[in-house]
Amino acid sequence: MNHERKGNKILIIDDETDLRDLIKDVLEEEGYEVSCAANGADGILLNERINPDLIILDLRMPGMDGIETLRNIRKKDDTVIVVILTGYGCPDTIRDAVNLNVSEYISKPFENRELLSIIDKVFAN
Repeated sequence: MNHERKGNKILIIDDETDLRDLIKDVLEEEGYEVSCAANGADGILLNERINPDLIILDLRMPGMDGIETLRNIRKKDDTVIVVILTGYGCPDTIRDAVNLNVSEYISKPFENRELLSIIDKVFAN
């Protein structure tokens, strides 16, 4: 693990409470400062307020989905690193996400070490 990146701020936007809490616990154990939003609208507001280094964004959420959420975030913030969380990798959605400057994808279900490895990788780039 590269400890010089610890303390970075991560925002998790996911409507699944259990998964959100699990990711938060895993990342906080690694020394990251983690904030959570249960939907796209809250995620957009939280992104503006805390200015995270990385967003972990679920694609499938009720109301505003991940792509729409990301479009709104990109209007004000085109540099934040975004990792997409998905159980459904449909080509159109992936193409939309690529056009919105997504760094990486994680498919559900995933292992904690896989998540940490991807986060380390995107912070290293």
